[in-house]
Amino acid sequence: MPDFVIWSAPEERYEDHVSLCIQAWKNIEYRMLPTLSRLFDQEENTTWRLVEMTIVCHDIGKLTNPWQIYIHKPKAERKYGPPHATLGAPYLHSLFDKEVDNLKNAGAVAILMHHVDSGIARGNLEHPAEDAINRGLVEYGTDGFRWADGAEDAFSKSLKYAPQMKPIAKPLTSITLHSLEDIAKRLRLWARCPKEIERHQHRLQALALHHILKVCDWRAAAQRPTATPDEDEDGEVIKEEKWARSIQSVHLDGGLLP
Repeated sequence: MPDFVIWSAPEERYEDHVSLCIQAWKNIEYRMLPTLSRLFDQEENTTWRLVEMTIVCHDIGKLTNPWQIYIHKPKAERKYGPPHATLGAPYLHSLFDKEVDNLKNAGAVAILMHHVDSGIARGNLEHPAEDAINRGLVEYGTDGFRWADGAEDAFSKSLKYAPQMKPIAKPLTSITLHSLEDIAKRLRLWARCPKEIERHQHRLQALALHHILKVCDWRAAAQRPTATPDEDEDGEVIKEEKWARSIQSVHLDGGLLP
């Protein structure tokens, strides 16, 4: 693969997108943390730490070779990129202790499903490993993913926006087909647990973090120098422009100002 800058979206460096997402979170965290902490029954500092780590990990899948080849193509040649929303989930989940199960599970679900409102959730929760193989993300004959040249360096640079991750960060190669399949099974059990009251609680927790991640992702994308109204947060062209504008309006303006 040619030696070029690792992008998150067209002409946007990976670490720059993470920085903008974290800034978007800082703009609303003072309003969200008290409610989130009560929802998860955790100290505010613990909840804040999880949200920041979820944001930093949400686009890890864009560090693969197939995504980088795709996103460097001319706009007219970009239609549907390879999946990327799944790979950050097992990475985030592996960093947390058992004491914060609901937090790490909700964060992992938020990452897995952070494109669900775009109609491209695909097999994220049901069969992400199979989807990854079918879409060419896996090194043939191995359990590992096809990471782009410079992926580890780009991810390392993004960690400065969540300094608490640096002491516990792992190499991207720690994400494997096995860990992806395992996290999907764990999260299905968590989301569909037998006790109805806990099932309801878990889904509220996941939806809360999913919404925060989407708000931060859209607001960061809106600040890209090359952003246009007909593109989503990944720089992919959206055919349903009227629908896209309504979603953008909710995430950019509605209810969570600034």
